[in-house]
Formats: sequence, structure tokens, C-alpha cells
Amino acid sequence: MNKREQGKILATEMEFWWRCAKKTRLDRIPNQEIRRRMSVEDDILTFIEEKRLELYGHVRRAPPDRWISRITEWSPLGRRRWGRPRRSFRDEVDSAMTRRNLEDGDWNHGQPWNDIDEWRNRLREGRPRHPILYI
Repeated sequence: MNKREQGKILATEMEFWWRCAKKTRLDRIPNQEIRRRMSVEDDILTFIEEKRLELYGHVRRAPPDRWISRITEWSPLGRRRWGRPRRSFRDEVDSAMTRRNLEDGDWNHGQPWNDIDEWRNRLREGRPRHPILYI
């Protein structure tokens, strides 16, 4: 997901919170105040990132002979198209894990991905704060 898409998602989320608060832009209230009034701590991007990492943990727990494990690690042969390469699911997961100080299999005494609760706790304790884009 690129910066432009993130900005659109955050703008849509804030529009939702503005409507829920029954306020308009003409009221000239900062977004942070709307978020405080609606008791919103995290933005939607944090939620998307957590769900993406939960899915990655689910895929890593699957046996290596399952098709989902094979497809996740698969790399296509041949040349790619012109232009900037698209960000893959793995690229997004790697950047999210870096932001949360997580690595592939550095916990659970050498048995990574087996304990679902531990994986989810690790995701939530390293939760980053995204800068909110005000559009």
C-alpha cells in the first residue's frame, strides 16, 4: 500500500469519525479532538497492519507442503514489467515487522509461530504509532 492509498484510507476514516460526531469541517475542530471525543486510539492503518501480521503468522504455522506456504515463498521466473516494482505482501510484512522490532523466529525458544497467543501479544506490544495525515 503506497502513501497515496494510505492517505485516502485515513481521510475516509476521519470522514467517518466526523459524521459519527455530527460535526462538519465548518466547525473547525482539529482531527485529534474528534478522535478524542470519539475515544479512538488507533487508526485504521494500525488495524490493517495487525491483521496482515496475524495472517502472516497463520501462514507460517501451516505445514510447508500446503499450497499457501508454497505460494507465499514463491518467486516468479522471467522478467518483470517496466516501472517501479509493486510492493508485495512479503514487503509489507517485512516493513511492519521491522517497525515493531520483530524478526522471523526470534522467540518461543527456537519454535517460532507455534504459539498463537504469544505471536499476537508480540504484535500488540510492539505497536507503532502512525502519523495521522490531515487532509
